Amino acid sequence: MQTQHRGHAPQSASRSVPRPAPTQCFSVQALADPGTLPRVLEVFAKRGLVPARVHASRASAAKGDLVVDIQLDDTGTEQARLIAQELRRQFCVDAVLVAEKLAPAPA
Repeated sequence: MQTQHRGHAPQSASRSVPRPAPTQCFSVQALADPGTLPRVLEVFAKRGLVPARVHASRASAAKGDLVVDIQLDDTGTEQARLIAQELRRQFCVDAVLVAEKLAPAPA
């Protein structure tokens, strides 16, 4: 005897692929001093993190500021908050902004 399933479609094995953790983008405004860049990067090194991108430039000669932009892949919001907090404690740092860039959804 053959059994028929009525009224219910067979359930597909659709699995949602987890999205990778977002990229955290840090923008650090600091004193343009030879020791500033190593101090900023040391915050990441102490945590065993290697940034995906680092870009540093002088904002303007008149202000004497250094702007350091850092991208850290696969990092959660809480870890980014703790890193930003530690960056703000550096005596040479004036301001830290953090933005989150979400990874594109897998196809």
